[in-house]
Amino acid sequence: MKSFNLSLLVIIVSTTFSIQVRASDDLVLNTKGGLYIHELKDYDLSSSVFLDNQRLLAIRHKDKNFLIYGIPYNSELGENSLEIKINNDIRRLDFNIKPKFFDTQKIRISSKYSNLSLASQERVVFESNHLKQAKDYWYNIFPDLKFTIPANGIVTGRFGTKRFYNGKVGNPHNGLDIGAEKGTKIMAPSAGKIILTGHYYYNGKFILLDHGMGLKSIFIHLDEILVEKGQLVKKGELIGKIGNTGKSSGPHLHWSLILNKTYIDPEYFLNGQIIDYFP
Repeated sequence: MKSFNLSLLVIIVSTTFSIQVRASDDLVLNTKGGLYIHELKDYDLSSSVFLDNQRLLAIRHKDKNFLIYGIPYNSELGENSLEIKINNDIRRLDFNIKPKFFDTQKIRISSKYSNLSLASQERVVFESNHLKQAKDYWYNIFPDLKFTIPANGIVTGRFGTKRFYNGKVGNPHNGLDIGAEKGTKIMAPSAGKIILTGHYYYNGKFILLDHGMGLKSIFIHLDEILVEKGQLVKKGELIGKIGNTGKSSGPHLHWSLILNKTYIDPEYFLNGQIIDYFP
């Protein structure tokens, strides 16, 4: 592999892909940014599951039906509960959120991303609202949960990492960073529909891919976008190329996974971990 310029001040992991994740029998899903999986008994997939008027992901596996809920990063540790609605039936689901260690990372970025002009602030607000509308989109197909890695490279940032930009605390990292040469191919990790592309202030060039039932991938900091809005893509299909656009300190792919409109750790979906987890 040719060398490339990656100017992150701290690199958490520096290993060649494939990504190394914990064995399935050691997997702890119910963490911040993790998943709560609950078997839905006496349930028909022709019905819909709602939480506060928001539809949730439910799938069938081995003749059983399961709810899959993305746990927000800012959730409280310990006992939590959900009140879901199926038709006119209200069910209370109790579950425990367990602690998880998250690394710390210090990054140098251009000052234009830490001290925004008025025009840039207005642009960011407009783009944020536009992206929010796209995240509300519901693609009514069942997703393929056995994801593949979208690009080859090295891991330079993991979900939940506590980040400091130019010495100032920032938001926790909401995805997986894969460092590689500019122009490295990006493949769809699972099939879906392209629901938005663009070139935003923070994201740079990006692709929003809907896998179905509220499960979406976003790929940012791209050099090239090779798909169009509305296009259907297959797992493993070429969709773009790695770049260094937007709020980026070196060529890499930032891949985030969104479920029930919350960011979750995409590594849980690699190597068939989710599939292996179901009883």
